[in-house]
Amino acid sequence: MLVVGFGNSGGEIALDLANAGVDVALAVRGPVQILPRDLLGFPILAWAILYRPLPARMVDFINAPILRLAVGSIEKLGLRRAAKGPRQMVDEDGRVPLIDIGTLDKIRDGSIKIRGGIDRLTPDGVVFADATREEFGAIILATGFRPDLRPLVPDVDGVFDGQGMPLVTGQATNAPGLYFCGQITSPTGQLREIGLEARRIAEISKRYVAAPRACA
Repeated sequence: MLVVGFGNSGGEIALDLANAGVDVALAVRGPVQILPRDLLGFPILAWAILYRPLPARMVDFINAPILRLAVGSIEKLGLRRAAKGPRQMVDEDGRVPLIDIGTLDKIRDGSIKIRGGIDRLTPDGVVFADATREEFGAIILATGFRPDLRPLVPDVDGVFDGQGMPLVTGQATNAPGLYFCGQITSPTGQLREIGLEARRIAEISKRYVAAPRACA
């Protein structure tokens, strides 16, 4: 089986398949960043919360040596390390590094094989970018998606950017009474940020509902 994509979904799907005894490979097209789930006895997201006020480049510079020790060499596994650090990748590209919960160990022991990017699909498998062919009984595309929320509220202006993502999330928008929650990638954990935004939106919307309005 082939899993395409090295985000957290792809890495964990491949791990689950390997744990179930399935012969699995991961197709990884570009350079990656990998974080351990825990660092020095603390969850990696706790470190992200601690470093949140600091600039992304500074955080990545501080963390780089210890992360290399914690994760180990990924180049020997057939992976390439991204030039941008994990925090920069989140802030600038909206990409979340793989938080490793066991995938790397399975790659190291050969339970998960690493393949390169895909050139094209064939009736029984794929042709990779290096022109090698391989047969697979099933392919799982864990390649992510680009949401465009504009069709949900097509008559509202000044709310979305050019890609259809909200200009603000967890705050009041330019459209009275319209709020978005959890629509940005966060280094401090998406569920945590959704909880914070939800409470903030509840307070804002409560004031909005209670505010007097002129009659039409």
